[in-house]
This record gives sequence, C-alpha cells and structure tokens, in this order.
Amino acid sequence: MKETRVERRERERREEARREARREASNRERLEEARREAAYRERVQKRRREIERELEYEEELQSKRNRNRKRRKGKAGSIIALIIILLFAFTALRVWMEMQPGSDPILAEDTGAYGDSRVNVLFLGTNQGLSDTLIVFSFDSKNKRLDAISIPRDTYYSRQNFSGAAFQKVNSVYSSEGPEAACRAASYILGGIPIHYYAVLDVKGAARVIDAMGGVTMYVPIDMNYTDVDQNLYINLQAGTQRLTGEQAVHFARFRSGYANADLGRIDAQRELLKAMMEQAGGLDYAKIAVVASAETKTNMDIFAQTAFAAKATGMSGGSFHTHRIPGSTGMKDGLSFFFNDEAGTRELMRQIYSSE
Repeated sequence: MKETRVERRERERREEARREARREASNRERLEEARREAAYRERVQKRRREIERELEYEEELQSKRNRNRKRRKGKAGSIIALIIILLFAFTALRVWMEMQPGSDPILAEDTGAYGDSRVNVLFLGTNQGLSDTLIVFSFDSKNKRLDAISIPRDTYYSRQNFSGAAFQKVNSVYSSEGPEAACRAASYILGGIPIHYYAVLDVKGAARVIDAMGGVTMYVPIDMNYTDVDQNLYINLQAGTQRLTGEQAVHFARFRSGYANADLGRIDAQRELLKAMMEQAGGLDYAKIAVVASAETKTNMDIFAQTAFAAKATGMSGGSFHTHRIPGSTGMKDGLSFFFNDEAGTRELMRQIYSSE
C-alpha cells in the first residue's frame, strides 16, 4: 500500500525525533564525562596540595632523625616509596590516599600498625566489580620484611547464603558484599590471620598509577594475544624484555589464556611484576605517584597508619621482599573450574612467614 503524504510526514517526524533523542543522549554523555574529568582533576589537585604538606613534614622529621648520619641525597625517599608501592599492590604506590579517617582494622584483635610488628593489608585489583587480583601484603616492621601472599581468584570459598557455583569463588565476595567481607574471606583462607586494612584499585586506576611511575621494564616470557570485546580488552604483547606502559603492564598482569596452568600462571606473572617494581623503585618521583594513587585507590587506612608505615619502612632493601602463592590444586565443581586451597599447606606457609626473621 502506497504511503500517503500525511503518513510520510509522520514517519519523518518520528525519525527526526529519534535522531534528536540520540543527539541529546550523546550530549548528556559528553557533559557527564566532562564533569567526571573535572571532578577528577579537582580531586587530584586537592590531594597534591595535601600531600606536598605531608611530605614536607615527613622530610623534616627524616632530616632530624638522620642529622648525625651521612646518607645520599634522596635515598630515604626512594626506600620509603619502594616499600609503600609494594604494600598496596602489584601496580602502584599508595601511601597518602583518600581515606575514611578513624576507621578500625577489619579483623584485628591486636593493636595493628600502632603496636604489633606485623600488619596485613588486603589488596584487591578489580575489574567490572570482581576482584581479579587478591594479594595480602604482610609487613613485619620489626624485622623489616614484606611478604606478598597471592590468593587465586578462583579459590573455592563456601558461602551458604549465596546460591550458584560462581558465588562460591572468592573473587565474587567483593562485588556482592564489599571489601570488609573480602577481608574476612582472605583471613579464613589464610588460616585466620587478622586482616587490618584493605586497598582497592581497578584496572584503569592501576594503569594511571604505573604511567605516573614512568612505566616498568619487564621480561615478557611469551607472545600475549587476547581479545575480549565485552570487556574492551585487547592484549597484544610480544615476547622479550621491554618497557611497559601502564596499560601494557595491566595487560601483562591480566593475561592468562596462554599459560598451561591458566590463572596460576597469571599469578606467577603478577609476582614477577612485583619483583620488577621492587628492583626499579629507586629514584621514583613518589610525590607525583602518590597524587595519582590517592585519586584512584579506596582504602580504610587512615593517615596516621600511612605515616607510621612510611617511617617503619625506612632501611628496607630488595632482599626484604618475598612473594608467595597459597598451595592447592585446580578441579571442577558444579560445572565450573575452581582452585582448592590446601588448608594444611597454607597454615604451614603462614607459620613460616610469621616465624621468619
């Protein structure tokens, strides 16, 4: 049936209305993106001013402590930067962060950073709400030792109040119950050790922080090629030693499809990334890095605990840092692949870490 003039005009009117709606939606999206970017820049500038004041104060204290000792210019600052990078993640420095002042340790029954020599911080590297990376950093200030204990994201963790196999993986806890619940899960898996603090960083924030560090030089053991359109993830790294940008370093840490042991291979790669960052930490502009990290990281550590960490970290060296992965094996359950923690082996690992000097 031939379209009448009235029908054609009505159809054209509807099409124009749809085009106008799309233009308005696009404009709103651009305005919202501009608003978020402006808010981010404002937050960064605010933290920059605060951090500069805090660093001046810390430098003044450090100068008084070392007045009668010869030391190379900048050495103390690089050591502090080094240890704080490793305290909070495979990706970055995060000493002076945007915090929730006055918050208490999640599971600690001791005095944490203000008394006992060992403090445990759960780092959560997130992507689309799931915690793809779970590392507990255990800092022994008495013996100047830092241990990083990796928990595979597919580790089986029974949750009776949640149905479905996917909710029995430890990486689902953060998205469904929050960081405090993730701390409790990590504590349970590691044999009941207290988790005093948490730090959360998503993949975009991780890339920004590593870029602020100037990148990281890594040996890439194999060609890494992977595409996931839904996640807007396009990994393309060639084998060999190279300087990785923030985005490339995140790709290196996320890649797993080319490893025979999949996620366990990825965890080993993350450990290598940590070691590389430790070796390359000297001479960093940690004030610049801290400014970026403060805008990207969520944590419950207050400024007093952060300052205490910085002071206690002085004097540490590369040999003071140790990486671990909890023992266990992979297997199938309810149609999904899981990592099953060797509870006895994990307790022995934690016993060794706590008894090391």
